[in-house]
Parts: sequence; structure tokens; C-alpha cells
Amino acid sequence: MKVLQINSHYDQGGAARIVATLHRQLQKKGIDSYVAYGRGKKTKEEHVYKFGSEAGVYASALCSRMSGWNGYFNAIATGKLIGFIKQIQPDIIHMHVLHGYYLHVPMLFHYINKNNIPCVWTFHDCHAFVGNCGYFFDCRSWESGCGNCPYLRNYPVSRWFDQTREMWQQKKELFTKNTNKLLVTPSKWLKEETAKSFFKDFECVTIANGIDTEQTFYPRNKAECRKKYGYADHEKLVLGVAAGYRDERKGAEYILQLAKDLEKEAKVILIGWNHEKNHMLKGLNNVVALKNTKDKEVLAEYYSMADVFVIPSLAENYATTSLEAMACGTPVVGFDVGGIGEQVAEGKGKVVPVGNRGAFAEAVREVMNQSEGILSGEQLAATVGLENSAERMAQQYEELYLRLYERRTRVKE
Repeated sequence: MKVLQINSHYDQGGAARIVATLHRQLQKKGIDSYVAYGRGKKTKEEHVYKFGSEAGVYASALCSRMSGWNGYFNAIATGKLIGFIKQIQPDIIHMHVLHGYYLHVPMLFHYINKNNIPCVWTFHDCHAFVGNCGYFFDCRSWESGCGNCPYLRNYPVSRWFDQTREMWQQKKELFTKNTNKLLVTPSKWLKEETAKSFFKDFECVTIANGIDTEQTFYPRNKAECRKKYGYADHEKLVLGVAAGYRDERKGAEYILQLAKDLEKEAKVILIGWNHEKNHMLKGLNNVVALKNTKDKEVLAEYYSMADVFVIPSLAENYATTSLEAMACGTPVVGFDVGGIGEQVAEGKGKVVPVGNRGAFAEAVREVMNQSEGILSGEQLAATVGLENSAERMAQQYEELYLRLYERRTRVKE
């Protein structure tokens, strides 16, 4: 059985790290696994192919922002992807994030539909069934058809034109034409939302994101990590990780307010801070702002030495960073959006109503001071190791692949 995963990036945070983890697990199991991606650095890993160019991505992004049409450019790169599909002839195509200015989405789906290729499609956000947004926040117009979008300037950005109704209609036609498709959501929340969309007649299963809890994300010695990075044993440390905090959805303003609220109680470490926003840190002497890092060992050490990990996202699916922190023995506090509540249930952390600054600060205080009902670091890491291991995720996906593969084999016979 030959499987091809398609995503915007490879092994660069979030969904891209899930793709890489799954690819390596499938290879360990002896499955003929391939990955094709359109953005980011090239890799020398076996069977991993970058088909896009940065120039193509920038040109596509510009055209999308000017016209309001997202996913209708970058035909050259998509042609290369289709050529790669023809070359390797996968039995299953596993799609992940298709937005990100790297694909001509109709081109890809016309090819998939014409050849009736079996597909698994993992929804890492809501973009597949919404006109243009990655997350719909409080807007429900996508249930019947978009238009008059209140979040036109959110990613993926449109500067002037609202094409969301037309894109919603075309998505519905393209995405539902090939019924030889299984949908996956990492959270139960997104599965419930998907059932309200034009995918309501498709089978959708929940497979929680998995991470490497054996070799990468596991608890380090807290005292040694603090000594290495210059923090005292007695200090309370609050950690946040987000690439750049450029997207308002990530809730940078709530982290900064939290720092003010905890000024005399804790240090707040921000990994991935956009240093163009350093003016926002003025007067916050308890904030340590660090650039983004792709070094997983460094990330694991920071996760391990923190007292609490915070995720103030205003919309989220099933955050990989939360899993990584908990796998390193650190509980999580966030807003009760998307799948965050599912992640931190049963003593793994706390959630509070979205946007409630006071409740957010109080929850952080309770967790970092080891309030009753929160799992110990050892218990937390063990729980995540069972529920969110890469091995478990790969096994569940393999079962889906086999179902589609056997179904296709029976049809051919």
C-alpha cells in the first residue's frame, strides 16, 4: 500500500509536524509512505518532495489578497504535484492543510475526482467547509453559504473583494464530488462542526494528534533546565509558544495582560515573539521574549522547566503545542475554544471563558501553584504518552488507509 500526504509545509510546527511524525511512523511500519509539500525549506528525507517555490507562493499570496480568490493560483506548482502523483501512483492520498498560497485547489481536485483516487482528509482548521476563513469565530453563515464576510481581513487575507460566497459554492461542488473520501478531525468539537457543513453526508472520525513522546517530547530535569537557561529554582515560570504572534487569533494581547497581572508573581517566557512588536513589551519587566526556534530539544527543555503553559488562542482546533507541553509534564491553561477543553480535561489543565482576562490570570495562578485536581508532571506525561503517542495516531490512520485500500481493491475486482 502506497500513501501520499499533501500539506503546505513539512516538519515546521502544527500540522506540518503531524505530517512528518506520521510519515516516519508509517515508514517504520513498512508502509510505502510519501509526502509532497509546497512551502518551507527543502529536506533530504526519503520520499519527501517539495514541489513549490517561494516566488510562486509570494505571487499567489499577492494575487489572492488583491482579488479575494484564495487557492486559485500557483498552477505551475500544482502541475508539478500532479506530475508527482502520476509518477508514484499512490493508493491513498492523505490531504492536510490545502490553503497557504501554494496550491491551485480546483486543479488538484479535478484530477483527484476524475481518477476517483481514495482520499483521507484531515481538517486542521475549518477552511475546508468555510468560504475563506481558517476559523469562523462567531459567524455561522457557512452553514448555508458564505458572503458578506465579517472576517475578510483575517488569514487568508482579502484586501478589497469578498468572494466568499462563490468560493463556498465551488468548494461544495469540488469537495463533495468524489465520495471515495474519509474525513478526520483531531477534535470532537471540529467533528461536530463538520457535521453541520456540506460534508454532513461524509463519514468523519476523530483521531487525536500524536507527537513523539519517546524521543522528543518527554520530561527533562526541571532544575537542570533552569540552570542551563539562567532561571532560579524558586521562580514561577509561565510559558507561551506561537510563531510570531502575528495572527490576532493567537491572543498576544491576553498574554501581555497576563504578564501585567502576574508582574510580582511570575516570569512570562514567550517563544516565537515577533520582535517587530517589541514596543508592546514596554514596561513589562517580567516578560522574556525569544525568537521562534525549530530546535525540538530546546523546546522540550523550555516546556519541562515551566510551571504552566498558556494558550490564549481565540480560536483553535487541537493544538500541538499544548500536547508537547503536557508530554513534558507541564499543565496547560487556555480559553475554552475549539478542542482545547478536550485536551486539558481530567486534570491536565484548565480552561476559562474566551476573553475573560481575570479568570485567565486566576486559572494560571491556581495551576502554577499546583492546585488540587491537577495531575503531577509524571502523571501528566504518562497520560499524554498513552493518549497522544505517535504510534497510536499512526495505527489509527493505518486502519483508515486499509479500509479505503480494501474498498478500492474490491471495486477493481
